[in-house]
Amino acid sequence: MTFSGRKFIGILSLTFPFIQSSCISHSVSSKNSTILPSSSKIRLVKTGTKNNQFSFEVEFKKDTAKQLLNFRDPNLDGWQKLFNVKAEVSDTLNWKTLPPVQGSYRFHENKLLFEPLFPLQYDINYHVTLHSSEKEMLTGFGKIKGSKNLEKTFRINKPITEPSTLVTYIYPSANSLPENLLKFYVHFSAPMSQGNVYKHIHLYDSNNKRIELPFLELGEELWNPNQTRITILFDPGRIKKGLLPRNNDGPALTRGESYKLVIASDWLDASGTPLRESFTKLFTVTAPDNQILLPKNWKVITPKEGTKDPLKIDFSEPLDHALISRLIWIEGTLKESIEGTINIKGSEKRWIFVPEDHWTAGDYTIVIGTKIEDLAGNTVIRPFEIDRLETSKEQTNEEFIRINFTVK
Repeated sequence: MTFSGRKFIGILSLTFPFIQSSCISHSVSSKNSTILPSSSKIRLVKTGTKNNQFSFEVEFKKDTAKQLLNFRDPNLDGWQKLFNVKAEVSDTLNWKTLPPVQGSYRFHENKLLFEPLFPLQYDINYHVTLHSSEKEMLTGFGKIKGSKNLEKTFRINKPITEPSTLVTYIYPSANSLPENLLKFYVHFSAPMSQGNVYKHIHLYDSNNKRIELPFLELGEELWNPNQTRITILFDPGRIKKGLLPRNNDGPALTRGESYKLVIASDWLDASGTPLRESFTKLFTVTAPDNQILLPKNWKVITPKEGTKDPLKIDFSEPLDHALISRLIWIEGTLKESIEGTINIKGSEKRWIFVPEDHWTAGDYTIVIGTKIEDLAGNTVIRPFEIDRLETSKEQTNEEFIRINFTVK
């Protein structure tokens, strides 16, 4: 019989993160035995092309390996009892009482290899045991001379990584912001870790006094899919008049005052490494903005036929960076979407569209989603702090607003 296939064993349910490089240390506790005359015969070996995959290997004497291969196919529990790996995953649990690490076994020449199902974890001790020929430890294998177990411990130390992730942008980018500012967008140069983000984000007044609880601390953090942008909302209870948080604590921001938003460098990126440096945004606070958006007041600068000149929209005020990036687009005469590149400039007061192809003469439409917001959360439909007893003649219930223009 030749055991060349792979069979998965074990019931341990652990999640091991990926590793990129390793510094391997080990210790051995055994004396010579018939099965393994040398303690160096148990090894941790790199397998495959991935940086995070290792196997545990035990090398037998040729006659011992042949003897094992000549026995009938043992049950899976037998292989595990002969050669197993246990992870020391807790300071409070004895690793010897834990189930073995899950994985597969295979023979190669006179070596038995155990390949863990999951990548190994940094800074965890992995205890490898080759059991002797005691009958209860060799079910299905028969009797092999020798009675001593061989144990070896491996540990992959986490490499020291130089911090490289930075805060790249904070929006709104303007240095003058309304008292009823609704949110910040914080952009990073690489994916970030989730959880407890608010302990890394601080707001200070001009006297360097920390503003307590200015933000709405959500349990489900508002990350984009690749975790490079997080949305930080101010507590609406401290924005809207008449609500208890505002009455008790006052507004988070006060007109005429100066503030600084600080992103602390101890915030960890997705690899577990702190930011390369902290980031500070300075700004002053202006009067609250409670007016709905009026696209009819926007200035549209049209391109010329046969060019790739940009179409430009100048807003009357800074708008929400993320929303104007996705809620404004261009349609042709047949309502087909015109492909191109969008750029946001001028502290989010200018929207610029550069087409993929040259403009052709004809009529076009700028389509604007009415969920678009200014910095205070006011939309085309209604102001953020709405007075239900008052309605503006400018308000609309439409899902989209369209502005027509002609290229000639």
